[in-house]
Amino acid sequence: MTSEFSHKVSEMQATSLDEAADLLRKLAGERQAGESLKAVLRRVRRKLGNWSENRIRDVWHRDPRIKVRADEVNELRALAEPKSRSESVHDLEELRATVARLAKYEALLQRLDEDLYGPDISAASDQLGQARSLLGKSGSGL
Repeated sequence: MTSEFSHKVSEMQATSLDEAADLLRKLAGERQAGESLKAVLRRVRRKLGNWSENRIRDVWHRDPRIKVRADEVNELRALAEPKSRSESVHDLEELRATVARLAKYEALLQRLDEDLYGPDISAASDQLGQARSLLGKSGSGL
């Protein structure tokens, strides 16, 4: 019986560790081009002020020697939850403002010197198109 109980406990701990590692990855978000894992873990550390670098790394790598506490999993769940509607609306407004700035930037570069700033104009146009596609029809008036 004791062996069966300890086996169940270790399974529950492994499940908690897996969930915590998945939540950490969700909290970290997309890895930027050229961003090292160390930089990603530092970024996560800023969001988890009371976690040590070693703790974050151990959970990230699912180190079987550690045990994840329920309060740690709850903290990760709270931080990784989807944004509220008001936060999403704010993000959309910020994206619209960015699209408007990119459009002004593109026009300014074309007026200054199209030959010299051609690559910048092209990059701005690409970013503007991508941002407008994210906005869908609501961004087409920009």
